[in-house]
This record gives sequence, C-alpha cells and structure tokens, in this order.
Amino acid sequence: MKKILMLLAIMLPLVFASCGDDNDVLSANEQELLGEWAIVRPVGSQVDDYHYVFKKERTGSRRHLVDGTVVTDIAFKWTLNGKRLTLDYGGQQLLLDIEIGINNMHVVYVGTGATEDYNKVIVEEED
Repeated sequence: MKKILMLLAIMLPLVFASCGDDNDVLSANEQELLGEWAIVRPVGSQVDDYHYVFKKERTGSRRHLVDGTVVTDIAFKWTLNGKRLTLDYGGQQLLLDIEIGINNMHVVYVGTGATEDYNKVIVEEED
C-alpha cells in the first residue's frame, strides 16, 4: 500500500503539470506573426509610419508615428484562424486576411477590400 501511495505522490504533480492551458501554445503561423510590422508613407515633407506590434500573449498595438514621434498607440487583443486575423480593440473588431512572406505581410481589410503591405521590423542586436 505504501508503494502505491508513494507512486501516486510522485505521479500527481506530473499529471497536473501537463494540464497547462493550450491557449498559451502558439501555432507556427502565429509565431510568424510575432514582432513589429511597419508601413511607411511619405506625406509631403513628413513621414507617416504605421506599425502593428504582435506579442506572444496575443496582445499588441497599432501605432501611428509622424516623423518618428508616436501620435497614437492603440492596444488590441488578436487571434489568428488560418489566414483570418481578428484584432479586438476593446469590443470593436477589425478583420484582416493576411499572407506572411519572408519579412513581409500582405493585409486585406475584410470590410473594405483595401490592401496594404507591411515589412517586418528587424532589430539589429548590439555587440
């Protein structure tokens, strides 16, 4: 009887440890999405940058920069189902169809059909 109890005492933590939340595991497509994506638009003498930042916690933000200064920074939660990306801005949802290539992302806004092409922001590591 002692051996059975000892075996159960050893196995029980392993069982509970393996029952983690599957929502924390990112698919390969979701992992490709992580990071910062930017599009730059020259407007007259200034430069408008639009950035999407996707974090592994399925949160992120949309930033608008003018000449390098952040003008707006709006947080969202995101989900990716196949190629359909849903951004939830506190109850208001934006639906996007995306295709991710090598350091680029083609976006189609579902409601309007408008398209944009974003480039992955590559951060160079310091020595």
